[in-house]
Amino acid sequence: MGSEVEARGFATFSEAHPELCSPSPGAQTPAADPEPGASERKTPSYDQEGPVELLPFLFLGSALHSSRRDTLAAAGITAVLNVSSTCPSLYEGELRYLRLTVEDSLAADIRACFSQAIAFIDSVKEQGGRVLVHCQAGISRSATICLAYLMHTRRVRLNEAFDFVKQRRQVISPNLAFMGQLLQFETDVLCQG
Repeated sequence: MGSEVEARGFATFSEAHPELCSPSPGAQTPAADPEPGASERKTPSYDQEGPVELLPFLFLGSALHSSRRDTLAAAGITAVLNVSSTCPSLYEGELRYLRLTVEDSLAADIRACFSQAIAFIDSVKEQGGRVLVHCQAGISRSATICLAYLMHTRRVRLNEAFDFVKQRRQVISPNLAFMGQLLQFETDVLCQG
């Protein structure tokens, strides 16, 4: 019964907001591996390249990106906003860190973290720094935080922020609950000014 309700909820949401939905990664048939075991050696698409620059001081990426000192240095990253419960903060002492412990689940209240995340990003910006926002894959939790930041600071609707981020990091896909929380946040943001 619960999955039927969730499926109908998603169907309703996707009909109302098709621009915010994309097919699930599992819906595509994977290509055959050229040799046995090759899939274990492939880098997931979300880890390829490096973090993406959304604004001159704001980057979005994955845990792998946050673990590579050379990648962080090349991007001029001075601070890391870690939106996970499991990813380590590897360069404490060298970089500023904020950890927001959020699970990528339908029950998680990521909206409760928006104020703290926005304040952290703004403080890094004011100090002339650059911040990498990441979770495990840089797809759902960290993308949600970046979307909230853009909506709040630029006073834009979710679909505009989503398009902006999606053009730079195509793999983003906040979970359905996070999208709902962002839509609620949109109302708050647009009512403020």
